[in-house]
Amino acid sequence: MKSPKTKLVLGTVQFGLKYGLNNTLGQPTTDESFAILDEALASGITTFDTAWAYGTAEDVLGAWIKERSLAGKVSIISKMKPHALNDYPDGTKSSDIVKMELEKSLKRLGLDYLDGYLFHSPHYVYLDHMIEGLKKVKKSGLVKNIGVSVYDEAEALQAVSLGMDYVQVPYNAFDQRLDATDFFEIAKKNKVTVFARSPFLQGLLLMKPSELPVHLSYLRPHLERFISIALKYNLTPTEAALHFVQVGCRADYIVFGVDTPEQLIKDVKITQSAFKSDSFVAEIRESFKDLNRGAINPSLWSKIKR
Repeated sequence: MKSPKTKLVLGTVQFGLKYGLNNTLGQPTTDESFAILDEALASGITTFDTAWAYGTAEDVLGAWIKERSLAGKVSIISKMKPHALNDYPDGTKSSDIVKMELEKSLKRLGLDYLDGYLFHSPHYVYLDHMIEGLKKVKKSGLVKNIGVSVYDEAEALQAVSLGMDYVQVPYNAFDQRLDATDFFEIAKKNKVTVFARSPFLQGLLLMKPSELPVHLSYLRPHLERFISIALKYNLTPTEAALHFVQVGCRADYIVFGVDTPEQLIKDVKITQSAFKSDSFVAEIRESFKDLNRGAINPSLWSKIKR
């Protein structure tokens, strides 16, 4: 029986690192990772997001693809090592750097090509020579789609204006910054595929307010408000987080992560349910549309004074 088409893309950072504020289980073993991947495939998920920076995630994913004979049957998106330019001698051609870094990921994954290859250093979208390097590896056939994973609005707008194929952006109940721009309109006009990542804000939206780390304690009133809205619509925090992105975000795909097969099954069922509530989406939008970027950008959390 053919699995239904899904907007879900499974992120794999958990397979290579202990990741997420709400992760109490640690990094899964290889067997546990394979079990999650098997369940994802059985649920109709055929696209997997990974990166050089995700520890051993590319190795785990590659081993699974090899053992299950899935090369050419699943789509893999990976990201270049952050700040890769710093690792090479002055004078090294940018196009060579992109190619060499891509080949490292291909070797770890055991693949001849990727569906997508993205910059993990978003400022590279401002470097013409790096953009040309991406275009060159696409032309060579080593990757079908090129793009970037961004954090901020300016980077996102730059990416969709450059002819990128894929742009990965943060989007969740607390982080709605791109809705205040014309990013989604430009992406659609330029036929850019948009991936919305971090629907749970690295697990923060699923935490109990009392369990927030000290340096994020100022978010407690906002998290309490989020939980209150979820309860008002008879939703769990997980349901509220996923439904908001699924219904309220104009991205083509949702990139999410899980720690267990059971979590994956639950999340897939949530996205397959027929929930739709304009008032729920409107209330979430109004409640959290103006949160400080230090609160909603995980890359800045460590810089917040404790």
